[in-house]
Amino acid sequence: MKLFYLLNTIYNSGGMERVLTLKANYLSRVYGYEIVIVTTHQKGRPSFFPIDESVRHIDLDVNIHLPFTMPRYVRRLNRLIEAERPDIVISLCYKDLLYLHKIKGTCVKMAEFHFSHDTYRIKGQLRKLHRMEKAVAELDCFVVLTREDKKVWEPFCPHLEQIYNPSTFPIDGPMAKLEAKRFISGGRFEKQKNYRDMILIWEKVHQKHPDWVLDLYGCGKRKASVARLVKRLALDNVIHLHPATGQMQQEMLDASGYLMTSLYEGFPMVLIECAAVGLPVVAWRCPCGPGEFIEDGINGMTTAPGDIDGMEERVCRLIEDETFRKKMGGLLREKAPLFALERIMPQWDALFRRLVSTSSPTSPSQV
Repeated sequence: MKLFYLLNTIYNSGGMERVLTLKANYLSRVYGYEIVIVTTHQKGRPSFFPIDESVRHIDLDVNIHLPFTMPRYVRRLNRLIEAERPDIVISLCYKDLLYLHKIKGTCVKMAEFHFSHDTYRIKGQLRKLHRMEKAVAELDCFVVLTREDKKVWEPFCPHLEQIYNPSTFPIDGPMAKLEAKRFISGGRFEKQKNYRDMILIWEKVHQKHPDWVLDLYGCGKRKASVARLVKRLALDNVIHLHPATGQMQQEMLDASGYLMTSLYEGFPMVLIECAAVGLPVVAWRCPCGPGEFIEDGINGMTTAPGDIDGMEERVCRLIEDETFRKKMGGLLREKAPLFALERIMPQWDALFRRLVSTSSPTSPSQV
């Protein structure tokens, strides 16, 4: 079976790129799928995450962010599909999503969404949200990450599925000792991740626990402004900004807690990774993700978005009570098997096979 994955680029260090390469490698290596990752404008850069030699990458060299470039992109994509004849074309919900149902060929057309329905509402992009709702209704299948988000999408999409992201860490690997005086966080320095409020939270934590530090890993256009805020609050010695790292598992193993202040998510990979190493999470219950499997005071700490005082109190409780901290980590670790690669990928294999078997008799897989 041949799959096309459509997205803009794979040179970023984001969770979506990480999950895509993980799944593509597994589908190729374990199930023998022929996988082609099709990007719009990779700009000659290598993939941030490793890709198996059996997984092909084709770049269409069209910057779809520029005006009037989508017709060129669609033409090149149609030519590629006519030449390659994939069984399934999968959009990762960039601009191509709006045109996917119009592309030529009898292949299965589907999409997987790595954010949540509320993403565009929170960003004030209601017109874009309505266009997306209409687009996914035309697809053969639309896959979301959480049960919470599935309920929201049900009125708009007749062919809806929910599959969790798999863990990028082994679920039976080492556990964090939770003894270092250190919290961490990671992700692109963008508005979504809301590092400004995270810094304000740590300013309060620092007043009570000046010997604890916060290490942030990532890149992005807002990193300079975050650095200026850290300096203005005289927190340079306790809040450290680092580049994105491919060694996040080791950083988690060497920490005692993870802090998340996102305005919205799909289902953040870091939560799954924290579960794999038993690293307690303190997070806002943004849509969607943190509230899906973290119960406040049971296997982690959550509070309403915007509650800076509540976050500070929860961080301080983890800092001040090592026994409680280790209990949180242990209970979170019990959730890790839900996201094992060997548990998640058979769900994708079954879905792909069902979609192809029920598609048109003239589909590429049956010609």
